[in-house]
Amino acid sequence: MAAAKPASVAANSTTAAEPPASEQPLLEVAEEEVVIDFRPNSKCRVDLRLRSLHPSLPVAYKVQTSSPLKFLVSPPRGALQPLSSATIRVVLRPQPHAPQTFPRSRADRFLVLSSLSAAHLDSIPGSAGTGAGAIRLRVFFGGPYLLRLAADSADTAAVRLILRRQPHLLPVLEPVAAAVPDAEQWAPLHAAAARGDCGEVRRLGPDALEARDKDGRTSLHVAAAAGEAEVVAELVEMGADAAVADARGRTPLDVAREKGYKEVADILQRWEQVMTAARRGDLQSLETLLGKRTGLRGRDQYGLTALHVAAIKGHCDAIALLAGSGCMDIECEDEEGHRPLHLAVEGGCADAVDLLLDMGADVHARTKRDATPLQMAETMGYDDIAQLLRSRGGADAAQLCVASSSSSSISCA
Repeated sequence: MAAAKPASVAANSTTAAEPPASEQPLLEVAEEEVVIDFRPNSKCRVDLRLRSLHPSLPVAYKVQTSSPLKFLVSPPRGALQPLSSATIRVVLRPQPHAPQTFPRSRADRFLVLSSLSAAHLDSIPGSAGTGAGAIRLRVFFGGPYLLRLAADSADTAAVRLILRRQPHLLPVLEPVAAAVPDAEQWAPLHAAAARGDCGEVRRLGPDALEARDKDGRTSLHVAAAAGEAEVVAELVEMGADAAVADARGRTPLDVAREKGYKEVADILQRWEQVMTAARRGDLQSLETLLGKRTGLRGRDQYGLTALHVAAIKGHCDAIALLAGSGCMDIECEDEEGHRPLHLAVEGGCADAVDLLLDMGADVHARTKRDATPLQMAETMGYDDIAQLLRSRGGADAAQLCVASSSSSSISCA
């Protein structure tokens, strides 16, 4: 598809047509349409990029919509300094049903007014008015959900229009290729991830996370490729491996960056940022990240969470923040069954062990090799921690335990 030509307006123009040669455009919008990746019952967001074309004076702007009950604009008005740029966000409020007409809406429009005088923008409500220019933008509803809906209803015109505007969505149609002999079908979780169906993703659950398609892609790869930020966050919370590579060596983060999905990339990086902050005991960063509430429960290749990392490092404040916030289970296990209490013992920090016990950690918890925290403390020679665990109900082991694990595990002979 040819690159979209930015729309521009002149000081006295009232249409989106080319201004007369005597008038100079004040503003241009990089996008030629407001492209919404629609998902039912979800907020759908898109950014519009404005650029001032005036070399010496500020340009005031105002954004209006024909459907104010459906759309929010932030900020709805402002001013651009000479030759500067700004980004505004358009948010579609949650809608229970697909648009009556798509991809292009017949009812929804946006109007970007511009003027060298902010007063002119309000002189005639709903129109450019004297001294103000205007750019009219149509709304294009696309995204994986509507593409699948169009394909399922055999609306070839809608499918063609969506793919022309959003060619990266072509993999969404792979499950529909059943008519092609020997065509590989996507697993249910892949299909749900591609169309942005969070409810179905939750229903299928963590047991479906290991599935891959013929190109080695996980459901997290597919969600990242489709720009489905909410599904990406849901999959990360379920424990999807954000570090796994497909057959081409690309991680989900690589895919999101290739597609330019900044929100998805931010979520995929967030769990790594949480892990780094937990490892360092950086409370300020942890508080900021935990405030985002999504993409926090990621795990590394050993299944370790941020709470495991904080525990082995003995960062008590970080442990209290991570476990006390409710976003991480104090009994979460890594690939070998280690819980945060096991790793606090391994790290040799009695204060961390005491804190986890105070917060309800199971003193009798066992790894997959049947090792308890007390057995680990005794084997590793941490007498003070062993005494603490006994005082909190830990029972002495009859077996000898031998160290060996992802970080160093204990197994009972």
